[in-house]
Amino acid sequence: MLVLEDDENLRELLVDVLDSLDYKVEGASAPEVALHLAHEIAFDVVISDVRMAGPVDGLGALEELKRQRPQLRCIVMTGFADELAPVRALQISVDDYLYKPFEVKDVLAALERLKKSAQQNAWYRKALSRLMGQPDPAQSLNQLQMEREACLLDFFVAVRSSFLYAETALDAWDRLEDLELAYLQAMRTPASVTAQTAQSASDRYRTWRSQLSQRAAKQELVMAAQRSADKVERTVFRRFLERIKTGDLSAAELGMSVSLRRMPEERRLQDSEYQHLWQRMWA
Repeated sequence: MLVLEDDENLRELLVDVLDSLDYKVEGASAPEVALHLAHEIAFDVVISDVRMAGPVDGLGALEELKRQRPQLRCIVMTGFADELAPVRALQISVDDYLYKPFEVKDVLAALERLKKSAQQNAWYRKALSRLMGQPDPAQSLNQLQMEREACLLDFFVAVRSSFLYAETALDAWDRLEDLELAYLQAMRTPASVTAQTAQSASDRYRTWRSQLSQRAAKQELVMAAQRSADKVERTVFRRFLERIKTGDLSAAELGMSVSLRRMPEERRLQDSEYQHLWQRMWA
């Protein structure tokens, strides 16, 4: 693990705490130091500040580090409400976003979410398959699953970084929920999904990601459509957003959010796991 932070006190605090918890951790005071260390150490996780002196800031360093090691997991921390930083963070595909001042426990919680994310994604894939009475999707659907999970992570980071207006977030969620419903419908009979159909669905998820970044970059205020019976209520959605902002919900857990919200109550109550998740997300 690498902590990239030019504030010496904060950097040493995080390094000491993480070291005491048996993480293998290095500290870097500047982007060039981080890049040098990355040539010698294959880091799994980088925790990085945004604003730093010099031609390359923390996000620039993360971009280069992820170019060298695409599977690198990244947590961004910043004390400034920089308009462009959340957009750049989405483009880099960071995993979490923390605003200063925060407590050390907030960093540890973010790391715990990262550690659990791969296991959670696998569990939610299986849970969806169990929900629909189908085995895990075939190999041809792996790319679609990856695009879908990337969208869920983008929405998570977009909310955590507070760069979406509430109405814009609701509009983005409505459009994402439409994609999710189509995905869930296809997964009821995964064997019938052709490579062309899977590619088309992947393209729609990618378009959603692109539109999310564009609206964020322009700071657009987009009003969500009028609410109908099948759409999430505004008050419920605000509560849902707050649970993401506080870290009570992870990006991986969002993979079950649409199916649980649409699930008939009597069916949900028959499964304690589904009921518990629904309570955490929507109750």
